[in-house]
Amino acid sequence: MTFVPKHRAVRAACISLATLLCGCPLTAPAAPDGMVHIATDAPPFKGGFWIDRYEYPDQVGVRPFVYTDLATAKKSCAAAGKRVCTAAEWRRACLGPDGTDTYGYGRTFQSRRCHTEDTLASGHTSMMDATALVSTGGGYPGCATPEGVYDLVGNAEEWVLDDWGGNAGSLEGGAWYTWTGYATCDGNYSREPDYRIDPTQPVFSAGFRCCWSEDAPDDEHVSREQLEADATARLASARSQNPTIPYDPTAEVQTGPGTWMDVYEYPNVPGQYPTVGVTWADAGAMCAAAGKRLCTSDEWDEACGSSMGRRFPYGDEYVPGACPVAEAARSVSGSHFACLSVGGERDLTGGVWEWTSSAFETTGAIAGVSRTRREVRGGSSWSDPSKAVCIPSEGYPETPEDQALPDLGFRCCRGEYAPKPVVAHPGRRKCPEGMISMATGGRDICIDTFEFPNKAAERPTGGLTYGDAVAACAGAGKRICTEEEWLSVCTGQGDRRWPYPGTYVPGRCTDRAGHGSARISGASPECQTPEGVLDLSGGLWEWSSNGPDAGVLHGGGWDFSAGLGQCRSTAHASVDHREPDFGVRCCIGP
Repeated sequence: MTFVPKHRAVRAACISLATLLCGCPLTAPAAPDGMVHIATDAPPFKGGFWIDRYEYPDQVGVRPFVYTDLATAKKSCAAAGKRVCTAAEWRRACLGPDGTDTYGYGRTFQSRRCHTEDTLASGHTSMMDATALVSTGGGYPGCATPEGVYDLVGNAEEWVLDDWGGNAGSLEGGAWYTWTGYATCDGNYSREPDYRIDPTQPVFSAGFRCCWSEDAPDDEHVSREQLEADATARLASARSQNPTIPYDPTAEVQTGPGTWMDVYEYPNVPGQYPTVGVTWADAGAMCAAAGKRLCTSDEWDEACGSSMGRRFPYGDEYVPGACPVAEAARSVSGSHFACLSVGGERDLTGGVWEWTSSAFETTGAIAGVSRTRREVRGGSSWSDPSKAVCIPSEGYPETPEDQALPDLGFRCCRGEYAPKPVVAHPGRRKCPEGMISMATGGRDICIDTFEFPNKAAERPTGGLTYGDAVAACAGAGKRICTEEEWLSVCTGQGDRRWPYPGTYVPGRCTDRAGHGSARISGASPECQTPEGVLDLSGGLWEWSSNGPDAGVLHGGGWDFSAGLGQCRSTAHASVDHREPDFGVRCCIGP
């Protein structure tokens, strides 16, 4: 007899009825339709649990639901008499009985065995049509665990109930576009310092699958012990490699008048593992004990090469193996000799993420986020190469200051750092009405005040390919701006992070309520540069030229996943690709 109860009370009543009718108790249910039994006695799953064979709606040959939030996942599973899986359940099913199958099907990555490694024509994960690009359930027959669960890695990211940082809900397994180092069973990606997901907002690539068991935590009361056990085990493993030798305060290089930076990550000794698993306060105290301090984020960026436009300490083009990035394990300090900045600092990218002293205020940006956060830099040994960079342009490169993480360390600085002043740089060129004169790259240009068609109180034009953008500007007697010009106008001489001076202000340039369409031009008068150029952040991604017949997009669009709309947020789309939030602003000049 197959029995799939929706609630424990219903099951208990049925057991009592069965006992009265036949004189024998009803035992645990046979396999519910479409589910796989995972045998484990590890708390809190005594007796095991059941998990859907495929991503919801758990049907072979049917595309899974995507563009979902956690509430949708909970309601859908509850309607089927099940619940969303906990993170521990999901990882147990994915890692297999012995806990070592990093990719679900085994320990070693096999290209295209699961639905991973696809690329985005749009150039950024905030712009995708996941419903068309996700594969059907079981569409990759080799992407199955030994116990018969399919597509845990790749295809659609999957909601789980809990997040080890104490928030409700996170995503596991990666999606069809996810870098292969993140599309795994081990949960490392969702434990990166810059990982943050808002479970109340639908995610383009997020689906889910359901679980069921008699004793595991329900969807409203995830076990705190379970949550802390995962964090404790990961931190203990990482801290076990922390060195015990004294900190070396002498290995430092001068970075400016009266300022110095350590050559290596703490304890600043080559051949030793960097210290990890410390909170921001702990890191600051360890630097202070040596008469030093944590570096500021601006100071760190400048040392890495941001002022020279470098993406990596050694240059602008990624070189595999040059720095300790995209590796299976942590490296000791100084082991990658090419990972050297112009100033002499080592391992600024890769190795371990690094705390900085800089606060990052995000209250109101993401639902439920209120803890004080600090900026982090550099990526770690298992980071995606696109994130282990000198100038962070994606995601959220910051984390709560009271959070200790397995791959988050720090380095120390000394002296009083003076940030570059933010200086307006208007040009002397006489510009047509609706354009602003700007000095950039040793020449004066005129740039549109608003996005095309450059009209206040009108919604800017989206859905443009690069060719459309070039033609639109030419039709107005102008030209498309170069990438250098666009960035120079947005960042100013002081290398601003956003068009406006100062720190990030939630809602100043865009908001989640406006998701799906750009604000009308000029609707956010505070979202402007000191010279009066408006709407460079949020609204539309803006095409600019970075070579003959080559374009790049900046500005972050209306979606927060693009680095909160920093000037440096970039999307490298195909020049013939169009999205609703692809637009342009035009320039005049040499």
